[in-house]
Amino acid sequence: MKDILRSDNGFTLLEVMIAFAILSLSLIVLLSLRNSSIRVVEHSDRITTATLLAKAKMEDLPRPVSLGESEGEFEGEDYKGYKWKRAVRITPFAFIKEVVVIVTWDDGKKDVRLVAYE
Repeated sequence: MKDILRSDNGFTLLEVMIAFAILSLSLIVLLSLRNSSIRVVEHSDRITTATLLAKAKMEDLPRPVSLGESEGEFEGEDYKGYKWKRAVRITPFAFIKEVVVIVTWDDGKKDVRLVAYE
């Protein structure tokens, strides 16, 4: 008679604790993925900005192209922390010069390089 009156409709404490453990592990994984995603987006934004700045420095090359190196920083609050170096070198062919523009950020830890031949 006691078995008939007993109801099995509820959850035991162990089942609830296991459900919370699974839920909390899932949330931890999702939050770490979100943080990783934010870092990747920020890095790709930096690479895009550095590439566009390098392209602009490549286009600002004074004509006729003269051999040598130059460097500096970009103006403007949006480009704070970005630095550039430009080198014009000779190649084995006398009429062709190699132009290398390097844009660095994070104190030179990361960079983008563009190479062109004039």
